[in-house]
Amino acid sequence: MSGKRLFAIGVIFVLAACAWMVLAGSVQIRSASTDDRLGDTVGGLWGAAQTQTAPTFRYSPGVTASSMDVAGSDIAAGFKLTQRRKGLLWYATYVVDFKATYKVKNPVDHAVDATMTFAFPDAEGTYDGFAVKVDGSEVPVVYREGKAYASFKVLPGATASVVTGYRTNGMDRWTYVPSPGGAGVVRDFNLAMATDFATIDYPADGVSPTSSTKTDAGWDLVWNYSSVVSGRPIGIVMPVPPNPGPLVARITAFAPVSLLFFFAALVLLTATSKLKLHPVHYGFLAAAFFAFDLLLAYLADQVDINVAFSIAAVTSVALVVGYLWVVVGRSRALVEIAVCQLLFLVLFSYSFFFSGITGLAVTVGSVLTLAFFMGKTARVDWESVFPMKPPRMPQSDWPAPPAVPQAPTGPPPAPRA
Repeated sequence: MSGKRLFAIGVIFVLAACAWMVLAGSVQIRSASTDDRLGDTVGGLWGAAQTQTAPTFRYSPGVTASSMDVAGSDIAAGFKLTQRRKGLLWYATYVVDFKATYKVKNPVDHAVDATMTFAFPDAEGTYDGFAVKVDGSEVPVVYREGKAYASFKVLPGATASVVTGYRTNGMDRWTYVPSPGGAGVVRDFNLAMATDFATIDYPADGVSPTSSTKTDAGWDLVWNYSSVVSGRPIGIVMPVPPNPGPLVARITAFAPVSLLFFFAALVLLTATSKLKLHPVHYGFLAAAFFAFDLLLAYLADQVDINVAFSIAAVTSVALVVGYLWVVVGRSRALVEIAVCQLLFLVLFSYSFFFSGITGLAVTVGSVLTLAFFMGKTARVDWESVFPMKPPRMPQSDWPAPPAVPQAPTGPPPAPRA
């Protein structure tokens, strides 16, 4: 392995890395354009992220209207999830059944006219079955600017039970705000969510449930407080499978790392065996690695990401193993090269499917590979593998000294008679 060969291999690696960067950029552009084009379409069909705020109550004992505190809230929200893929992105759409019972008490000693103001999550949304009942009787509702107004009478010192609810569609997340005006006192509060999916998450600014129970369908989540001061929302984030676009972009962007490990392994294998590979061979092997990400990038928006990954991996491994079978024949080195490709290309790329462990997987794989090659090459004579040329003596500008006649050698001539 001469210095010129190593330089040629390095040039091949740099060119392949540039091609991967271009491919990763194209995938990111395609993902962004898909989200811009289809995100609004999906949202128009299935609604946007839903944020339901608690209603406000006011009463009119005379000329001015005063607010009424909510003495108790009993809320139930049931979710049915449908994950939809559009191009390179997944969207978590859901149907929510929202039902709520609010208790409001008349704070004065005479009957008052109370009004509930109920703001819908989306002024342009569709809310099936919405109605307002007070103490079991339905009351008229007026709708203005995405809000519902329901008026009713409350007797002196009495507590009215206001029941409302609806069924609607949403996407990605659902949130309930028990104190719309910021931090406030929330009394006798109970919110129960029932999901038909097992993987759940909570908004970064949200509150975790006070209790959770795993069911056959999903989870029963409960937030229960007797009295609490809070301004934070309560909600859940709907799960989605790994988005093909961002996932493929990350895999492609880190592909040069896997090729670098693979080339390093090939250099060590050729140094410790009779295997001989020309830089042109390295070029074709780099192309076979690139074929994996190229296939993955354009299959991911057509089939399931796991199917696309499997097809791309099998194709790339077949290209590498089949090509080297012709070049080096059936040998132990061929098996070692195939194992290196499975480790550095397939397993390295698949680790991106598990968010948060990619770095650990790469680190563990690198350490194990280092240990293997350290043991394999510990007795290698690197001086013979990478021979150093003898140093050239510096040439002097002075002319060479004249040749000195040499004395004749051998026995002296015999004397003449």
